Parts: sequence; C-alpha cells; structure tokens
Amino acid sequence: MNSIPFNSTLTTPKSNPLKNNNHSTQFKSSLTQKQKPFKCSKSISLVQAHHMFDLFPNRDTSSWTILIGRHARAGRFEEALSTFRSMILELGLDYTCDGFSLSIALRCCGALGAIRHGKQIHCFMIRNLGTPELHAESAVIDFYVKCGRVFNGQCVFNRMLERDVVTWTIMLRAYADSNGREDELLRLFDQMLRDGVDPSRHTITSALGGVSLSTGRQLHCLVMKRNWGSDAFIGSALIDMYSRNGVLDDPRLIFERIIDKDIVCFNSLISCYARIGDGARIVSVFGEMGLSGLEANESTYVGMLNGCTNSGLVGLCEQLHALTIVSGFARNVHVQGVIVDMYAKCGDLNSARATFDKIEGTKTVVTWNSMIGAYGKHGYGEEALRVFSLMEATSVAPDRVTFTCLLSACSHSGLIEEGLRLYESMPDVYEVPWENEHLCCVVDTLGRAGRTREAYEFIKRAGFEAGASVWGALLGACRVWGDTEVGLAASRFLFELEPGSSGSYVGLANVFASNARWHDAFTIREMMSHRGVRKDPGYSWIEVYNEMHKFKSGETMHHPRREEIYSMCNTLKLCMCDQGLADLKVSLNFPHL
Repeated sequence: MNSIPFNSTLTTPKSNPLKNNNHSTQFKSSLTQKQKPFKCSKSISLVQAHHMFDLFPNRDTSSWTILIGRHARAGRFEEALSTFRSMILELGLDYTCDGFSLSIALRCCGALGAIRHGKQIHCFMIRNLGTPELHAESAVIDFYVKCGRVFNGQCVFNRMLERDVVTWTIMLRAYADSNGREDELLRLFDQMLRDGVDPSRHTITSALGGVSLSTGRQLHCLVMKRNWGSDAFIGSALIDMYSRNGVLDDPRLIFERIIDKDIVCFNSLISCYARIGDGARIVSVFGEMGLSGLEANESTYVGMLNGCTNSGLVGLCEQLHALTIVSGFARNVHVQGVIVDMYAKCGDLNSARATFDKIEGTKTVVTWNSMIGAYGKHGYGEEALRVFSLMEATSVAPDRVTFTCLLSACSHSGLIEEGLRLYESMPDVYEVPWENEHLCCVVDTLGRAGRTREAYEFIKRAGFEAGASVWGALLGACRVWGDTEVGLAASRFLFELEPGSSGSYVGLANVFASNARWHDAFTIREMMSHRGVRKDPGYSWIEVYNEMHKFKSGETMHHPRREEIYSMCNTLKLCMCDQGLADLKVSLNFPHL
C-alpha cells in the first residue's frame, strides 16, 4: 500500500498556519461579506473543481467536505485524506467538527486498509464531535470491519445508544464475511428484529452471504413473504447462496422469477454452473445474456473461465481466451490471472507462462499467485520459488494465498527444508499469520517424506487448533506409510471435527489394510455402514475431439463404445502380465516391447 499523506496525529492546531500568508487581509475582509456556499457540479472534472475551490475566498467545513467527497467518489482515497488533513490545518480553531467529513475520511481509510490513520480519526471524532452522530458511528464500524477488526467494530456497535438499519446491516455483513460465525450472525439478526428494526434488501443480501442452506431457506421464505422474489439484487444473492451450498436446481428457478435481469444476475448464474464445471450451461447462459442486450464485464469472463477450467475442456478454454482478446478484456489483471490458472489446470504450462510473461505493467499479487500455483501443481517447486524471488524483486507483498501456493509447491516437489523455512518466516519476515491451510501444506510435506511422527508433533506445537484438513493430510500420509499409531490419533480428531465425513472412516480402514489388519479394517467399514456414512463415488473424465467422456467408479459402463474400451483395458492388463507379454507382441505387432 502506498504511504498515506498523514505526517502527524489528527489534533486541532492551536493557531491557523495559513492566517499569516499574503491573502490574510483579503480573507478577513471577506468574512464581513455575505458569501454563497461553495458548490461543485458532478459534471466538472476534479481539476476544475480544485481551481474553483482555490479561488473561493470563504472556505468553510462544508466547502472542504464537498471537495473531499469528490476525491473519494473518484477513487482517489489518498488525495481525499490529504485534503481532509489540509482542512484541519487551515481551519484550525474555526473548524466545526461534523460527521460528514469524518465519515468520508473513515471510508477512505477502510478502502486503503489504513488502520492507524483510521484510529486517529476515530480518536479525533470522540474528542471533538461531542454528541455522536449516527452516520459517523456507522462509518467507524464500517472502517473497522473492512480492515478485519470485527471485534473493534462490535465494541463501537455495543456502545451506540441508537442504531438504524444501516448500522445493523454493516455488522451482519461483518459476520457473514467471517468464516464460522453463522451463529453470531443469526443472534444479531434476531436481536435486530426484536428491537423493531425492519430489515432492508441490503440487510437480507448481506446475511445471505454467510449462512448455511437451512438458514438460507428461512431467509428465502422471508424474501417471498415480502414479495421481493422478483428483485434482481436479492435474486443474485439467493443464487449465490444456493450454489455455494451445493444446490444447483433452485438457482435457475430463482433466475427465471427475476423480472428485470441485470448483468449481476447472469454473472451469478454463470458462477453457479462454474462451481461444477458445467461448460454447456455456462455457454447457454452467456448466449442468453447476449440476446438480452447485456454486455459481458470482467466478472462474466472470470466466472466463465473458472467454469471451463473446472470442466477440463481445453478447446472451450482456448475459445474463451480468444473471446477475451476480441472483447478487450485480455489486459484486465483479474482476467489475466484466471487465464494463467486455467492453462495450468489444463496441463499447458507453456501457455500459462506465455500468458504470464505477456502481461503489461505491474503484475498484481493474484497474477503472481496464479503462476506460482501453476508450477506447484505440476511438481516444479524450484521454478515456483524462482517466480517468488521475481515477485519479491518487484516489491509486490505476498499474501496468505502466496504462501499456500509456495508451501504446496514444496510439498509436491519434496523441498522439505525450503518449505519449513518459508513457514517459519511468514509471521516475522512477511507479516502473514499462519492459518490451517499453511499448516496442512507443511504436514503434507513431512508426510510425503514418511516423517509422520514429526508431522504429528509439528501439529501439536502449531499454537492454534488444527482443522480437519490438517488431520486428514496426516491420516493420508499414515495410510501410505502404514503408521497405525499416528493414524489412530489423527482419526480421533477427525471423528470429532467431521463425524459425518466418509474420508475419516475410509482413511483409517486403509491404514489398517496397509498393515494387513483386515479385521480392524472390516470393523471400521461396518461402523461406517451402521452410522449411515456413505462414500461419494469417484469420477474420471477425458476430452476427445471436444467431447467430454465421464466414467463413474464401481458403475457398469453404458458408453456407446464400451466394447472397444473394455478390449483396450484387457490389452493393457496383458502389458502388466509377464505371461501374456509374448502374445501381446505378436497380436499388436510391437517387436520393440
């Protein structure tokens, strides 16, 4: 983040530093005249607004607030904060602290993640504002929430004497954006209703962003009760909620009920099908969007590219890449990152690197993460580390995703010491806190090397509670190396964290089977059946001539070319049999075998 133009704390100066300049006489004489307030039309540019403001003789708080707001609306948050500070310095004791200018300044701090400066403005507000204004206090909460300080925002919220629907919505959105805090969100929503505050469309939409399927259905009932089912804003949120929870039929019904569909509605439905990689439906919705007269935007192409990546259709991915070039979105930083990731997941590392190298200007952290992850997925750990060195050379700060990609690359490449060194350097050198996904990668790295006991001790020393993914990685390593003792310890944690997950039972049964403890393995399978836990079948698929062929594990195949497939499978079995190798040479006429 660029430096913010705040060089001192926000306190009211004892004297006005600008009263001794050459315009002081003109400034004082103008106070006796009746001046019209400074107004700035939205149609004029910022340069013109500044010129008008500089010529205006009697600049009061409202005049400064107008200029600060223009900067903020234009996305020039640093300039807005600089103007806010200049206002305080110029007006000095004449400054009448109002909530509007402070709210704008706090919004800019939230957008920039400038926590220290936002806290200064909050302190300035407490000392100078007197009676708290509702919108100003809401801006404080919004600032803390956007900076990830939900606890601070909750403290301000609890001290408020009066709360409106905007304030409640900000807190609900904070809990919705925080993983695993659905219970707190529901309690807050119930408290809002008990206090007689009527939720708005924005309130419902914010709550839908972080609820489970059962809670989401209840909110959907509330939406239908208020006749909001045809609203595009709420409809898009409902589509996202259902698709996020694995329900793929209801989103289409919700989409059909929306009267005035906008680009967000189409993007939500595209993202829904993108989760399962349904390329046919993605293309169909994209065609509907074109027929409705709407033009695709950045989110449209990101959703489509992600969906086609999950489908594995290389031909369709290449066509979409060409479409982004024709439509002018190929230079968009978010689209570029998805294209790199798309080619990497399709196994085309050369195209991924070529796309990465052609990116003009400064590459974002998302783009770097995509390239690092691409090399990591294919086992090129050393190349991933070299890309990370280039990233550091360009002064792009890594985030938690960067280290997830790096640690995963070390795991797939057997770079144990490099992975451990990166993990240890995260909080001290890069100021990135450890999370479960990072610990999971380290455990996987040690587990692949057969160091299961060391991985178990590493988890115990982690300093935070390990999630199911961490213990699952350890259990998988114990299955490979036949470590029954550590495998049993990992499975106990998994049974507590995810009692309904089939992976825990299957993993422990495989650990027993790898040690020829067939009775114990059978007992685990019986326990799994008794508790009603079922394992989802695995699928395999392959693309041949732009057509996807999908096969299900344990299912009698009904493919139109099944006889040829079974014949080839039998031929391949002969390759693994010494007795049939001679016959295979003759039948296939492969003398070099």
